[in-house]
Amino acid sequence: MKSIAAIIALLLFSSLSHAATLKGAVSSPVAGVLCDKKAGFCADSSGISMGLTKEYLGDKAEQKLLGQGEFDMTAFVLTNGVACDTKAQKCTKGKWDKNVDAAHTKALFGK
Repeated sequence: MKSIAAIIALLLFSSLSHAATLKGAVSSPVAGVLCDKKAGFCADSSGISMGLTKEYLGDKAEQKLLGQGEFDMTAFVLTNGVACDTKAQKCTKGKWDKNVDAAHTKALFGK
């Protein structure tokens, strides 16, 4: 019984410490998903996702995103300045800063 409690505590701690490394209004509700509440979208390793946006941010966020028309959903900049490119499978510290942001890259791509 002690070992099960220890495993649960370890999993809880690792998920909390992971979430604490993301900046601003950005969260990772589940592994492989980033949501930016301020920008109003969620993304996975394929890019911005209407389905995930609706699931985690609601119908209004999905409708607002749909109203933006066509755009490249495979590369995006979060409101905290971090830029993610799903084709390159990495997030950088900024659109013009090519240094990898390890926390966001791991949250989105698992690496």
